[in-house]
Order: sequence, then C-alpha cells, then structure tokens
Amino acid sequence: MSWVQVPSSTPFGVNMFGFGKKEKVKKLKFKILSSNMLEDFQKKLLKEQSTSDLKGYRKGKAPLDVIENIYGEQLKARVIYELMTNDFYKIITEKKISVVGQPALNPLSMDINKDINVEASYEVYPEFDLKKFSSLKIKKPECDLKEEDVNSTIEKMQKRFGKLESVQKEISDGDFAKINFEGFLDNEKFEGGEAKDYLIEIGSKNMIPGFEEGLIGLKAGDKKDLNLNFPDDYHAENLKGKETLFKIEVNEVLNTQPAELNEEFYIQAGIPSNSEKEFRDNLKTQLEKDLKITQKRKLKERIFDAIEEQNTLEIPSAMVLAEAQNLRNSSAQQMGMDPTKLKDEELPLNTFEENATKRVKLGVILNKIIEERKIEKNDEVIKELIEERASGFKDPEQYKQWIFGNEDQLKNIESIALEEQVTELISSEAKCETEKLSFEEIMAMS
Repeated sequence: MSWVQVPSSTPFGVNMFGFGKKEKVKKLKFKILSSNMLEDFQKKLLKEQSTSDLKGYRKGKAPLDVIENIYGEQLKARVIYELMTNDFYKIITEKKISVVGQPALNPLSMDINKDINVEASYEVYPEFDLKKFSSLKIKKPECDLKEEDVNSTIEKMQKRFGKLESVQKEISDGDFAKINFEGFLDNEKFEGGEAKDYLIEIGSKNMIPGFEEGLIGLKAGDKKDLNLNFPDDYHAENLKGKETLFKIEVNEVLNTQPAELNEEFYIQAGIPSNSEKEFRDNLKTQLEKDLKITQKRKLKERIFDAIEEQNTLEIPSAMVLAEAQNLRNSSAQQMGMDPTKLKDEELPLNTFEENATKRVKLGVILNKIIEERKIEKNDEVIKELIEERASGFKDPEQYKQWIFGNEDQLKNIESIALEEQVTELISSEAKCETEKLSFEEIMAMS
C-alpha cells in the first residue's frame, strides 16, 4: 500500500491529473458525519481559546463565542479537511486500494451541522497480468572481433590525434575547411547565421543538410551561394523549415595527417604501451570488453522494448508527472540551469511526458516480474557488474571503494543488477534469434 497525502495547502477539489487519460481517474463518494465534525470543532475551539492572547482579555480567557467569531470559519475548514482526509485513507485501506499520487477531495458543503458528502478522485497502482515470455521473439546481436576491426580503430585514432595541415586541393569528404559564411532569411541576416574563419569537417553532419555537401569541390578562395532549407525539427523556432541563403567563402582547405604510432600516441589513446604489438594487444582486449558490454546492453534494450510493447496497462498520471519532473530537473542540471528557478516555457514539462510514460510503464512491469518470479538481490551479479565498470577506470580499486562508500551509488548498482537478472531470465525463456552484425554496426549502437 502506498500513497501521498494531500498537503494542507492543497485546495479542495483541485485537479491533480493533468497528464494522461482522464478515464484512469477513479471516483469515490463518502460522507463525514456531523457529530464527528462538531466534536472535533469543539476541541479545536477549546485549544484555540487556551492559547489565545486577544486584546481586552487575559491570556487563554477569551469567551468561546469570541474565539468562534474570529477563528470559526478557519477551524471548520481544517476540521472538514482533516476528517475527510482521514476517512478517505481509512476507506481505501479497508478496501485494500493502492493509491498513487495525491487524491482530489471535494466536500459538497462546508456546513458542519449536517453530514457532508465528499467526492474523491484518485489513481491506483496498475494491476495487470504478465504475458508469457515464451511468446516473445528477440534478436540477439552478436559479433566476432576481427583483426581488421582493430586496424580500423587504430586508423580512426590516428586521424583523431593527427594534426591538421593546409593543403592545396579541392574539398572532399573527410576534409576540414575554414570558411566565412553569412545566412539570409527573406533577404535579411539572422542571429547566429554568420561566422568568420569557421572550421568545419566535411561529413560530420554538424551543419544543416546540404551545407557540408555544398562545399565539396571548392578550393581556397572560392565563393558559393547555397540555397538550403532548415529541418522542420530544427531547435530554433524562427528557422524551422525556412528556406535560407548562405553566402560562403572558402579561406583554407585542411587535411588530417595521421599521428604516428609511438609512446606519445599510446598515452593519448589512453592505452600506455611499450611497443606497437603491446598497444594492439591491449587495444584488442579493450575492444572485446566494449563489444561484450554493448552487445549485452543492446540485448537488454530489445528485451525491455519487447516486454513494454507486450504488456498493456494504464499508467497513473501522478506517476508520469513525477517522472517527467525528474527528467526535466536532470535535463536542466545538465544544461547548467537551476531546476528550482526554471520557467515552464524554458523547458516545457509536457515535452518529457512520452519518455516519462515509457519509463514508468517499464518500471512497473519490471517490478511485477521481480515480485512474481521472486528475483532477489544476487551478490555475485552485483560484484561482476562492479568489476566490469571498474575495469574502465585508471584506478579500479579506487572506483570500487567509492561505490561501496556511497549508499546511493551502491543502490543504483543493485537496481541495475536486478535488471540484468530479469534480462537473463527473459532471454532464457523467449525465442532468441542470433543477429550477426559487424563490429562497426554493433558499436554504432553504443
């Protein structure tokens, strides 16, 4: 049984169910007895009298009718609120109803001399029957690391740590270029649409579609006009889907000269080694670890997507709202914003609703699986998970000490370990089909 009580500042009858479908909201009608309200009201009057310090009367000696005249309406509202709240939770406890979020309690009268009818609106924790895992079809990604994958990774590293050098040639895919550009919207320059000596990598897709491609074939000193459209989902509202003219001038064409395989390179790559062979062996070991982790993570994602799609249940809007607020706060912090001072128009809450709904639904399903299949914390799985994560750190032992010394982090690891156990269970019962992928395809999933 779990619920969140309505705070005393919450207005009676307020609508708490802004997210999701309104048909998920349950209704309950009950009454609070006048005799109980009058008795409680009298107690509150006497208590107020005992602490009153009114002008013209000794402390605690003001007549009850004076106290009632001053504080009566406020005390009656408190009596109604407290009794209907207590009665509501007494009823749902007796009925064994698992309420989530805040109920909306609406008294149809404020006259304590008569019984008061109350209308309650609330949501309940989802009840549903789990579908059998044997009906699931899961594609299990698999890949064998080849020597050519190691070579390709080294070449990419050499390019990443290489130096840019000016070249006298036409721009081609993979080259860099320094350009000046001006953007025009309806023949007017727009904010953020202009730059000088801007370094751009051709093929990086950092610019809008057609921009980088439009530079191919140009050389230093060339000028070109590009008529392009901003994507419909572009982040700037004033530019979404708009046709734009860019005036471009190429200042310089640059090419990456691959870094040499030496001790400096090995340190830059994060794999200190004494020889090229040792570096290759160490890199291969690291790639095999990365491959294993990525394959496991992708299988987990596919299994979770499958059970989320397989099981039908209504998610309470209160749970979605709470998760959306968590996602919004996390997003704000990542952007260096203070969640407590965030305005809704800066980061609208409803933009997180879809993701929040999916996350809450999956969480409810996983809890159901863990409960029904009696999956318990497994120290070996936790240890393996910590070892796996620690291997990615320069000082694995320091990472382990940090985990075991941080209760929140350890609980997070334990939750992930339970997810791993659920994944293992489902993959053993579902119809899993091997999907052979290349190293590049697998790592593109990470």
